[in-house]
Amino acid sequence: MVQKNITVTVLRTDPEKSDAGTKQRYTVPFTEGMSAMDVLDYIYQHLDSSVAYYDHAGCGLGICARCTGRINGKAGLFCQTPVDGGGELVLEPTGKDRVQRDLVMKKK
Repeated sequence: MVQKNITVTVLRTDPEKSDAGTKQRYTVPFTEGMSAMDVLDYIYQHLDSSVAYYDHAGCGLGICARCTGRINGKAGLFCQTPVDGGGELVLEPTGKDRVQRDLVMKKK
């Protein structure tokens, strides 16, 4: 069986160094039913542990909404948004003005 991979682009931002973000690409093995959060977990655990995102083990149900971001240009919850195994996935913060780092937003 051939393993499907998805190409993931994550907008990385560190406001302490620069306001401009950089796009970093990763190749992640696709598993049927995986969410955008599963993709971020894979990147963090296997490819790049410097990626900052909000992973709340106590939720994962779309209740706390701390993992809100932009998934292929649309706002959504990383933990509740399934990914398509046939294309590219772009993960970004919801806005640049409140970025703490990468996909982590400051509280209002």
